[in-house]
Amino acid sequence: MEPRRSILRRRQPPPITPLSSHICRRMPQEVIEIIIERIASFDVPTLRACSLVCKSWLPISRWHLIPAVSLGSKNIRSFLRLLDSPYSTISHSIHHVSIQSESKAISHRRARESRIYPPDFDVTTPGGRPFTCDETLLRRLTLFPSLTSLSFSWLREGLALPTSTALTQGFAGLTKIEFRTCTFPSFEKYTHMICALQNLRMLALMDVTWDDLTLPESPTRQGLPPYLEVLELYLSPIGHICTWIAAHSHDLKHLKTVNMCSAFWEDIDSMAIAWMLRRLGPKIKHLSLPWHLPEVDLSHHTELRTLRISHLWFKPVPDNPAEECFTAKGIEKTLLQLNSYHIRSVDFRVLTLFQMTGSELGLDWEKMWKILSRKCFAQLQGITFGLSAYDKRLRLMLKKIWGSQQVKETEDTRRHSKKSGRRLTRLQVDEVH
Repeated sequence: MEPRRSILRRRQPPPITPLSSHICRRMPQEVIEIIIERIASFDVPTLRACSLVCKSWLPISRWHLIPAVSLGSKNIRSFLRLLDSPYSTISHSIHHVSIQSESKAISHRRARESRIYPPDFDVTTPGGRPFTCDETLLRRLTLFPSLTSLSFSWLREGLALPTSTALTQGFAGLTKIEFRTCTFPSFEKYTHMICALQNLRMLALMDVTWDDLTLPESPTRQGLPPYLEVLELYLSPIGHICTWIAAHSHDLKHLKTVNMCSAFWEDIDSMAIAWMLRRLGPKIKHLSLPWHLPEVDLSHHTELRTLRISHLWFKPVPDNPAEECFTAKGIEKTLLQLNSYHIRSVDFRVLTLFQMTGSELGLDWEKMWKILSRKCFAQLQGITFGLSAYDKRLRLMLKKIWGSQQVKETEDTRRHSKKSGRRLTRLQVDEVH
């Protein structure tokens, strides 16, 4: 008679029998790559083990195991020594390199609160010299065949002319570039560098400044990257770059996403933002703004899919007319300006300095019912405020209005979206209120 097994005793998993070498040789390499890609997102130990199986498994495993490298003043020398090793094969797997003046992760909040360079920030190399991204480093990175993304952070001197030349000549296939808290001498030379990277899909600028903000007087030989899909601008002032993009908006044929945010915009920045968004118009599919600027007219974005208001500092009573966008009336105006028949998500991130109760947001629910009953909201899947009580009530409202109808995107809705007579401009919205 076998002894009774205790429920408290930890049971050993059944042994795993590996496949025979004969079966492994017959298995196509494509199947192995699919399996490794599936486990790469959740099982790093297994991914490391796969990289040690054989030479044919190493490239695809390392591609997911070491996709990005961060270079700074503390590890730049050891990394260059690694590249000089005759046994180094790491360059074929890296597709993102971040160049920053310290080895730790960069905090965008720290950069914004302390402006550009805090007094206690160390931007020197171990030898005492300021850390800079020079031409030699970029020339070495051009030997990385899979490199498609670059990030530059906390560079006091920005990129010198030889370094910019090395960037534009050696990284023609670059698809993503990001600048965080960098200072450049001239905005005109910066525009020439961006226009030279014609394969860019994403451009991100965060806390970037220029000593000379003079706009280019003559057009560049090349326009903006025609395949640019994502544009992220988190900086102030922003008027000069918005004016430049608006003047070359015809080059951006594949732009889909525009994300912008800052707490230091002036009136001239708001007007430049409104002009840029007006020129881009129906090209924008996904838009994110800190708040609905009074100068911005959302009625021109007839192909908009998602709208996000990321910093809605709610005020029950505005101190001046310019702060009306932070009130319940401003929320209603934003929804009235939307006329895209493809809108699927509207997200208001309500920020307050106090705990909000059920009625302090002050929404007129009868007016909200009328607004959300417009035909352009037939595809709307959700509208959120980050407040559970309001989000639940709005979900029920949308379900009652559109839940019984199976609305699909047809040629009829596309025809309605192009009719200018059905659009509510900013002036018409003001008349409604």
